[in-house]
Amino acid sequence: MTTPRFKLHQLFLRLRAEFLKRLRREPPIDQLNRALADRERFFRAPELDAELLAAVKLITPQFHLRANEESRLLWELSQNGSSWGEYEALAPVLEALPTPTRVLEIGPGLGRSVVFFKRKLGWETVPFHLYEGDGDKTRYTVMGPRTNASFCGSIAGLERVLEHNGVDAWEVHDAARNSYRLDTLPGPFDLVYSFYGVGFHWSIEHFWSELETLMEEDSLGIFTVHHGFEPSDRLRDFGCALVPFQRILAKDRPLRMLLVSRNPERLASVAS
Repeated sequence: MTTPRFKLHQLFLRLRAEFLKRLRREPPIDQLNRALADRERFFRAPELDAELLAAVKLITPQFHLRANEESRLLWELSQNGSSWGEYEALAPVLEALPTPTRVLEIGPGLGRSVVFFKRKLGWETVPFHLYEGDGDKTRYTVMGPRTNASFCGSIAGLERVLEHNGVDAWEVHDAARNSYRLDTLPGPFDLVYSFYGVGFHWSIEHFWSELETLMEEDSLGIFTVHHGFEPSDRLRDFGCALVPFQRILAKDRPLRMLLVSRNPERLASVAS
């Protein structure tokens, strides 16, 4: 359940982002969280042309980037910084995790976390399965319902960015070709995660019956969630924990990630 105050705060943030976008203003680089933005860069942003700019705009409508080096650098720093914020919160869990044999990311966007995890964790040869869908409109909600029109990604853009970064062992699964069902994927997976997708824009409850079928006893699930999120009894019975993480814009307060696993050892290093 979410409170009226939480919903009002989210409405304010969306209206503010839209206002700044219409003014064609971007958060300048000096507004990034430097503790994250100045870390080692694993993700490399390609040159931003019209096609890639359109893909970025759909996925992150708060940005209004341009086809120049300043925008390319801002996007690269923000993508790396976001990944570092998530990694630092998850490091105790990820470093204790045996090298996975198969990973699933739901809604990878343009692949920042695929590149980051493969290079930072030495998972270059680990197969990553990427569940994404093409879209022509952003239909984001806050822990909202599940619809087949939810996807606003660009599969061509995702593939292009991954190829630019030179990472191997990944496969994109088109959500439309999979009838928008997760249980059609070639699971099970040792790690299932969704950053700013399932759990954040769309309630995890709408996906959980399918997610359960993709996770074995030792599998780990990670999902970005809002401040107003509280795990259901069903998730608590499965096994879960919540961990805060820092965000790339210095003004943004931390968010949380939901970790789920049937194996309590997977969650032992984080407090619920």
